[in-house]
Amino acid sequence: MTVTDSAKVRQLAEFSVPAASVGIAAGLVAGGLAAFVGRPIGWALVTGLGLAIPLALFGAGYAVLLALGRIPAGVFAPAAVYWAIGFPLALLAHSVVTEWTVAGTPGLPAEPWKFLAFRALLSMGFAIGFIWMHEQLGRHWWPRILDHNLYARWVVAQYVELADSLAERKAATDRHRSKRRERTA
Repeated sequence: MTVTDSAKVRQLAEFSVPAASVGIAAGLVAGGLAAFVGRPIGWALVTGLGLAIPLALFGAGYAVLLALGRIPAGVFAPAAVYWAIGFPLALLAHSVVTEWTVAGTPGLPAEPWKFLAFRALLSMGFAIGFIWMHEQLGRHWWPRILDHNLYARWVVAQYVELADSLAERKAATDRHRSKRRERTA
């Protein structure tokens, strides 16, 4: 790996902080809920880490695809497709880790295809929350790294272009409505 490659990897990792943070937050919530309902602290930790690590890795994967221009910024459909695959796999990893902790040996859930299919259905809700959280955290994080992170600059420029396009569309619609009202008056 050259110096340039390692700098790009560091910039991708830095850019991915908001996306990985969403996965970590989801794991913390799962662990907190396990503790809240009375599970032992060890169980809650396994639940939290068993979910946080794969979700953080998949979140970082999403951010890398975004940073490399493989998916567009601010568009839900690519996130939905990504998480229809990533979310069930993260939950499968969580299930295997939980089984390993409880039974002493890793194991798949009963009927793994049904397990994955059902989680794929649930993934749409996670994708909506992920995209929202990622953009909320990103809008605070990316401006801090714009001066030295080319991926942050490129993605922020995409969001600015999207916002400008939406503003132009709204202005055109407003002009069209005004003209229509003038003609009917």
